[in-house]
This record gives sequence, structure tokens and C-alpha cells, in this order.
Amino acid sequence: MVGVGSGKRVYKVAVVGNPNVGKSTLFTRLTREIAHIANWPGTTVERKEGVLHLDGTDVVLVDLPGVYSLAGVSVEEKVARDYILRGDWDAVLVLVDSLAPERTLYLAVHVLELTGRAVVALTKWDAAHAQGVHVRVEALRRALGVPVAAVSAVTGEGLGELVKALREILEGGGEPLRVDYGLLEPAIAEVERELAGLNLGIRAPLRWVALKLLEGDEDLAKLVEKVGGGAVVAKVRELRDAIAKSAGMDPEELAVTRRFSFVDEVSRKAVVRARIAERRRALERLLLSPAAGPLLSFAILVSVYALVFSLNTGFPINVLLEAAGLSELAEPLESYTLSGLISSFFDSVASWLRESLPPTPLAPLLVDGLLGGLALALSFLPLILTALLVLAFLEDSGVGPYAAAALHRLFQRVGLSGRAAYPLLIGLGCNVPAVVASRTAPEEAERRQLTVAVPFAPCQARLAVLLAFASAYFAGSPLLAATAFIAAYAAALGLFAATSLVARKVFGAAEAPELALELPPLHMPSLRVLWWISWDYAKHYLKRAGLIIFGLSLVVWGLTSYGPTGPAEPGGSYAALVGGTVAPLMALYGLSGSRAGAVAFAALAGLVAKETVLLSLAAYQGAADPIEALKALELSRAQALALMILFTTYMPCVATIATIYRESGSAKLAAAAVAWSIAASAAISWIAYAAASALGL
Repeated sequence: MVGVGSGKRVYKVAVVGNPNVGKSTLFTRLTREIAHIANWPGTTVERKEGVLHLDGTDVVLVDLPGVYSLAGVSVEEKVARDYILRGDWDAVLVLVDSLAPERTLYLAVHVLELTGRAVVALTKWDAAHAQGVHVRVEALRRALGVPVAAVSAVTGEGLGELVKALREILEGGGEPLRVDYGLLEPAIAEVERELAGLNLGIRAPLRWVALKLLEGDEDLAKLVEKVGGGAVVAKVRELRDAIAKSAGMDPEELAVTRRFSFVDEVSRKAVVRARIAERRRALERLLLSPAAGPLLSFAILVSVYALVFSLNTGFPINVLLEAAGLSELAEPLESYTLSGLISSFFDSVASWLRESLPPTPLAPLLVDGLLGGLALALSFLPLILTALLVLAFLEDSGVGPYAAAALHRLFQRVGLSGRAAYPLLIGLGCNVPAVVASRTAPEEAERRQLTVAVPFAPCQARLAVLLAFASAYFAGSPLLAATAFIAAYAAALGLFAATSLVARKVFGAAEAPELALELPPLHMPSLRVLWWISWDYAKHYLKRAGLIIFGLSLVVWGLTSYGPTGPAEPGGSYAALVGGTVAPLMALYGLSGSRAGAVAFAALAGLVAKETVLLSLAAYQGAADPIEALKALELSRAQALALMILFTTYMPCVATIATIYRESGSAKLAAAAVAWSIAASAAISWIAYAAASALGL
């Protein structure tokens, strides 16, 4: 059990609700912090646990994935249903969105038919009142037969009543909800009697099992057959056929229709709506417009991208300022960004340590190894945090789902849903938060797709390498320089698309994902709530991926600083020896000897971080300036173009590798992503070299 006090009674409460119902916000408000984050076994679906401390009692809240039903169609639905059927919970907390009670009550009915040990929480109570949506709590309580609490995680309203209701249901209990299924009732009763002698080993009333069998639930049918109920399954098939003939529709359709009718009836009694602000409705209609929706969504995401990276690195506003001849404004913008301030702090600490420490072998280890590794790990924190803040804003405000719906058709062409727009755009600045943002994908296969495809998005660090190559080899021809840039970006985005399509087939998913989204009313989220959600995730990133980044950077520092004879210059280090084994591969681009060794060493350094490519090249050749080091290679323009594409497309850094492992929980997937990235990059850059050479470039 996670984080619970010894000697106390411990309960478990499963928390279930639709996506965007306010589950993460309420979870964080109740538990104060996430105690444990992992993946559900065999999936990339995240499992969060936190502890709610009651008087003398610890209640572990288990946050189930956001789902629309317990039908078991998607991975998320299977995870949620399996835990409710087989998990060790003591009660279930079901969330219903006060802004959209008619839509979100359907899942609550699904859960309450399984168990009466449940509490219903009406979330976003303050926002609902502000938008003219009023729910009669007592009427809803009578209709559902379980405690109902109206809460606002932002203001704290109703949290006391919710905790009280949880305590009562944990100490007592209740009966499952009974929905009248009309024509199905005789068949339900008959199947229920047939099931009476079987030990199914699941936490479900026989009425619920009978209903699901009549709806055609194959997983339950297999379970019943496994425990000796083959005759029951055969009887169910006969009943299904008879019902379909007499009613003119499948039993599943009948059940869903009756369940929705029940929800509608409850909603009419319990929900009152006043007039909703017309301006928000107009914006919703605009975002869903076939013509304006994609353009507006793209503009919103580009603005978000510019905000996140300008705050952290100055890019792309610094580039625009320099292009406009305002370099005096661009320079301070770069220096006083979040990443710039962190870099300046660690540079100052490193300078002070170099002056203060005696010249022993331990000094470089402390300053360049340990401190450098810590600086690298922490340098991503503000970027991760701001990207998560913006992602939380998009999701909580409702803008994210609308943008995903508007861009869905475009991304379907490469086997993705509209949810891929944000990770791809963020990847153009930095691949680390882009991999983190892949968790917004609606299905597990797409999350894995994005995890391996997003690292091909050409990030800002690769842009610096491209600019250096362009300055060294294409300075005299702006047209050729522009062509080389376009070729590098086209290769990267082409590999992103190709990897996505290939990965989808490898993961055994359908040709293109469907996008089933609830489009919530647009509203302004609470900054405090956004901070809770983002900071919790950022802390766990720092603990998991940050430690891996720190460890890998320390190893790489050792390889680049030491050789067989002890401390060494880059050219005589272990890394250079490894580079020497890779150097023969540079023959693909017509390189040999010292030129091949220099490029191979820079390529290996680029696996640590693309920011080190130019510095490593200069250090290896003993040059003071990276541009001069590039010119000293005496490359042809065809070779320069090929290397531009190579450095733009292969795996960007160890931080990205660590984040892929952190998000997927699979070392095999992380290794496969690295191997595929290197192989695909080598292939496409060699093709570019061969084509450019044939054209006499």
C-alpha cells in the first residue's frame, strides 16, 4: 500500500469518470499530491494513486483512466472495467460533470448497476452555476440510490460533504441500481437463474452479468464457459436470436436505448438549464466549422508553441527579431528566458567551483560531471512544466478537444488522430515535452505511435546545427541554403509520417484511429488547478526521467573526458575510440580518415544532446570556432546536405530516450525507437547524398 500510515485502517476507493470531467483536479485536491504513478500492467495507460487522510483512516484513491462506458472496447475501458470487476477496492467514486450531466450520467449508471458501494460527485459545481446549469442534488440522489455530493475542486465547495459521504459508504454499503430493461427483463431473469450455480470470481451481481451476456459481451461469455457454463452461453445465444426476431433489434441496442432513456428521465427531473453565454457558443461553432475550424485551431496551437518556447529559450521570437534587424532585443530575450537563467546559474556555480577547488582529478568530476549532469536534467524542468501547464489549459478549458476534432481529418492521413497536433508542434521546439504530451492520445496504440514518431520532429537544437552547416557551405547561395533547409525539414517530417504509419501496423492497430471525443462547453480554467496538475506531473518527470538523464550524462562525460591513459582530450577519449568504430559508416557519404572520425564523434555526441554537436566537432579538431571546424572538413555540398539531413533526423538526445522509456515503461520500445531512428536517418540521408551527387551539387 502506498504512503499510508502504519497501524491505521486502510481503504481503497476507485475513482472513475469521463475524460475532461475534472477527475485529475478533484483527485489532486483530495490527496494534495500524487503518491504513486505507474502504468497499468501490460499497457501504457497511466495509473495514479494518492492518499486521502480521514480521522484514523487512510483512503487510497486509485485514479482509473477516463472512459465513456464500461463496454470494454478500448484499452482504457478494459482497464477500468477489469479493476472494478476484479480489483481490491472498497468503494467507487463516480464523477459526473455538472456542466454536462446528461452526457456524463451514462457512465455513472453503468457503474451503479455493478455496485451500490458508490458515491456520485457532481464536479465543476461553481462553473455550472456560472453557466446556468443547475442540478437538483436530492432528486439525483433519489433516482440513483446512492449519496450524491456537489463539489468544486477550485473553491473547495462541497468537499466536506463528499468526504462524509465516502466515510458513510465505506462503513456501510448499498444495493446496485436496477434499470428497467422492458422486453429484456424476462430473459435477464432466466439467465440470472442459470448463472446461480457458477463461481465466476468477479465482483458483479448476477443480474449485471446476465444483462452483459445478452448484450453480446464476448469476454464475459468466455469467462462463463471457462467455469463450466457452456450451456448457459448456448442458452444466451438462443435468447438473443429470439429477442432480435420479436423486437426487430439486437438486445444490445435495446439495452443501450433503455439505459439512455433512464438517463434522460433522470436528467429531466434533476437538471435545469438557464440561457448559456452566446459568445462561448459562437466560438464553439467556429472551432467546429469545416473551413475556419482547422485554421483557427492551427493558429491557437502555433500561438501556444510560440509562448512555451519563447518563455523557455526565446525561440522563435528571437529569430523573428533578428530577421527584422532587432538583434539588440533578441540577445537579452535569449539571456533572460527560463532556460537561460538556469544555464547562467549553473555556469556561475561551475566557475566558482573551478576557482575554489584544488586541481585534483576529482575537480572535473564534480564540476563537469556531477554538476553538468544535474544542470542538464534540470534544464528541461521549466520546459516540461510550461508545456504541461499549457496542455492542462487546453484540456481543462475545452479548447484541446475542439482543436483535435478540427484537425482530425488531416492527421488521419498519417494514421493519427487530431490529438497528435499538440505533440508534433511542441516537438518542433523540443522532443522531450513532445513525448510527454503523447499521453493526450485517445488510445494506447496511438500513444506508442507518437512516442516513436515524435522524435523525428526537428527541434530547436537541430536548427542550430542546420544554421551552422548553411553558414559553412551555402553562404554564397541563399537559394541553395533555403533548398537544403527545406530538404532537411521535409525529410524529418516525412520520417515522422512514415514512422507513424509503420508503427501503427506494428502495434496491430486499425489503419487510422477514430476520434470519439466529448466536446465540453468552453470555459476559463482555474490557474491554481492547472498548477496542481502540472507540478505533480513535472515532479514525477524529475524523479524518473531526470534521474536517468543525470546518470546517462555522467556516463557520457566520463567517456568524452577519459581515455585508456587517463584524462584525455576529446580526440583521445573513449568516445573517440567508439567513434572510430563508427567512422567506417561515414563512407556512405564519401568520408574517410580524420574527416570520418570527426563526423562520427560529433554524431555520437549528438546522441547526448544536439547542442553538443558543433562544440564536439570543434573540440575534436582543436578549432576555436564551430563554423571553422565545419569548413575544415572540406565537404562537398552534397555531403553537407546529407549530414544536415542526418543530424536533423536521428534521435535528438538522451533526455528524449529517457522520456520514451519513462512514458512507455518499455526498455525494448526505447531501444527500438533509437535503432529505427538511426537506421532511417542513415538511409534517407544517404539517398539525399546520392541524389545530390548525381545532380553535381
